[in-house]
Parts: sequence; C-alpha cells; structure tokens
Amino acid sequence: MSDLSTKVEKWINSHLDKKILDLGIEKYQVVPILNDPFIGKPIWVIKYKQSTIIFSDKKWISDFENLIEHLDKEMLFSIYGSYELAKLIKKSKFKINGPSYYLFGDKDKCNLEVDPRVFMASKEELESVDRDIFWHCYFDDAVSGFAVKNKGEISALATVVDKGESIYEIGMEVERSSQGLGMGRAVVNAAVQWILDKGCIPLATVGPFNVPSARTLRSVGLSYYMTDMTGEPGDFVIPPQALGAPVKNMDIYNLYPDWAMNKMIKPKKS
Repeated sequence: MSDLSTKVEKWINSHLDKKILDLGIEKYQVVPILNDPFIGKPIWVIKYKQSTIIFSDKKWISDFENLIEHLDKEMLFSIYGSYELAKLIKKSKFKINGPSYYLFGDKDKCNLEVDPRVFMASKEELESVDRDIFWHCYFDDAVSGFAVKNKGEISALATVVDKGESIYEIGMEVERSSQGLGMGRAVVNAAVQWILDKGCIPLATVGPFNVPSARTLRSVGLSYYMTDMTGEPGDFVIPPQALGAPVKNMDIYNLYPDWAMNKMIKPKKS
C-alpha cells in the first residue's frame, strides 16, 4: 500500500465510530453508526478501491440493506442510485448529495512550478470578494487563499480548509469572463504546493458532470481515490447537465428534445 493510500484510509476512518480495518477489500455492506461522519450528515456512502459501504443512522439500516440486495454497487453511484436512496429517506425530509469524486495528491505527482500570476490573498481580500461569484470556494473556515487578478480585480480564487488528519481541501472558482485563461489551474496548483510544503495532503472534490474542473484538478497531479454520496436534511436537488465540451469549439447537442426534458425540476432556490 502506498503512503498516500494509508493516509487516505486513516482520514476515512477518522470520520467513523469504529475503524474499518480491512477498508479497500471486496465488500458491499451497510454499517450502522452512532455519530454523523460529517456534522449534520448521518448518511455517508463511499466507494474506496473494492469497498462499497453505506454508513447510516440505525433508523435506515434495514431499508438500505434491502436496497443493496437488489441493486448492483456500480449502479449505486449514479443519478439512479441517488434517486433510489432518496426514496428510502423521503419521510425524514432528507436529500442525497453526489456522487462526488475525491482526488488527493502527493509530491511525486504534484510537482508543477507555481504560476507567477498567483498571490496569497490577505484576510481582507478574502472578505471582500463576491461570494456569489466564488461560490465553490470555502470562506468561513479558510486557512489560506490563492488568487489571480484580471483588470485589477480578483478573477480566480482557490481557498483551503483543514479537513483533519493533515488533509486540506481546496475549493476553486474562476469568474466567468476570465475562464479559459489557465487561472483555475494556476490557483489550484498554488494551493496544492502550499499544502504539500506544510507536509500535508491536498484534497479536492468534483462532481462527474463538471468536466472542466475535473480536468483542472487532474492537470496539477491530483489523483482519484474514492467516490462518495451524503445524506442530510433538505430538498432533493439534482446535478446540472455536463459542463464543458470534449474539445474546444466542438458542437454538442441535447439527446432529448426540449419537450422531453424533466418538467418536474424546479428552478434553483435563491
């Protein structure tokens, strides 16, 4: 097992009441938990190597066990899977988030030079940016931030939060008019290098639909290690259509006509 895998497994287990000692081997199971793996999220579904596990409050254990008897684990981590999970917890007014990919890095793979355009944002600069624009960044608990300016204004930003066990997560956003200039890659890489210089492990998460962000994360050396979904109180929401295109300026089309789109989907709440 690589040193990074060991640290990732330690981080996963740090969220659980009882450690999964054989995490990563072939298994498909439901495990009851007493405490939320993440605050306010009593359901955590993970796929790590050959292990697929649903960690859940005991009130849903029986329903989830019945589900996995009839649902292949590959189908679980999909829109279909999130619908099936949501159906079982709807009476509790819970929603399912994800699936999300988790990418981690180390010095062996993340070894790019820092782009000279990047600077470390001050506390005042982080407080002054428009959070509606940089909505994928973390602000309240940010321990650092890296930015690039365009026309005198911060146009790309990556913030860093401490996720425990020496793992730091990166959230990144690029202002729309500045996209396509390599700024996202620049600020993410700067954050990655800062985390590695601390002797810690960088982490970033991304939805399967977000092709541009996934490409950015992989381009700086971050590698896929796990997929997850979480359950928490709230309205059920679905991911957007796929973002980006296979190659620049390539025409892409909806497979379904407009009349066949899901009319039950309501606009995003403000």
